[in-house]
Amino acid sequence: MSVTQISRRARTYALYTGAPRQLACEVVAALQPGAPLIPAPAEHAQLLFESEIFYWLLNSMRDYFEYPFGIRYVQPTADGLRLHLESPASLDRLLAGLLPCRVSFDHRERDEIYGLYGVRICARTETGIELKRLGQPTSLKLTGLPRRAFDKAEAALAQQVEESGAEACWRTQNAWTDYEMRWDAERQPLIYEPIWRNAAWLPSGLLRRLGLLHTVAVPQVVTGHESRLGEWWILELDHFPDTGLRRAELVNALTDPEHGLPLELRGHRDLTPGESLGLVLLKAPNQTAALQLRYDRTAPRCSLRSVGASAS
Repeated sequence: MSVTQISRRARTYALYTGAPRQLACEVVAALQPGAPLIPAPAEHAQLLFESEIFYWLLNSMRDYFEYPFGIRYVQPTADGLRLHLESPASLDRLLAGLLPCRVSFDHRERDEIYGLYGVRICARTETGIELKRLGQPTSLKLTGLPRRAFDKAEAALAQQVEESGAEACWRTQNAWTDYEMRWDAERQPLIYEPIWRNAAWLPSGLLRRLGLLHTVAVPQVVTGHESRLGEWWILELDHFPDTGLRRAELVNALTDPEHGLPLELRGHRDLTPGESLGLVLLKAPNQTAALQLRYDRTAPRCSLRSVGASAS
């Protein structure tokens, strides 16, 4: 591959993943001929794993971050995925969403497992940690901060869980807890739902292309949720009043036949005066999944503070 080809493909890789230029060039230069820039997981277990990660990402990362969900960039490979985090705050929120805990409720007959059941920290380095589900070919690497930040975040979370009367399941290291085994045996996790399994390619694919939400789209805040047992995924993109929405650019990148996802534009609603800025609906041709992009405007954070101060 020529230098020009590497440079051109590196720009595309950086666009989809948010990766810095040097890393993008290194990844592209190492690709085998014909290999995709954004590979899909080689193992179905990894694809399901990533669909769960995206689900908990949407549920736990609702604070304000510089980058969407507090993730600077992603690095997808056939064997796993790396998330490069922006700050200790984003690490705290992400670990709280991913590491499994058993929680009891007085008004419920059974306890609940929050986070990724059966997942453990299997490796620690000076630049991050690796999470795996016991007994399955899965991998999620978290990087971007020094080791002491990861140690501090995990210890603080474990203390918080224990003080609340819950059980920090991930602390058992290489063994499942009895309740996790029962939870899995009873097929309680969402990934056992047929609808979810058929649609899991969409949240996995979005996670592997997360960079688009700050390289192509320019929202101030990104939140979202899933619906219909994972068949529908909704992303809410809030923009400042003077920021362009770039809806067409994001749709084009998401539906690109080479680097995007198997989605088709099925409809959109434009600005309604005094209400939201509408939505864009993308669906898979095989009807297994749908993505809805919802657009709105939000006031700058300083303006919100001013409003609050005036009201008080």
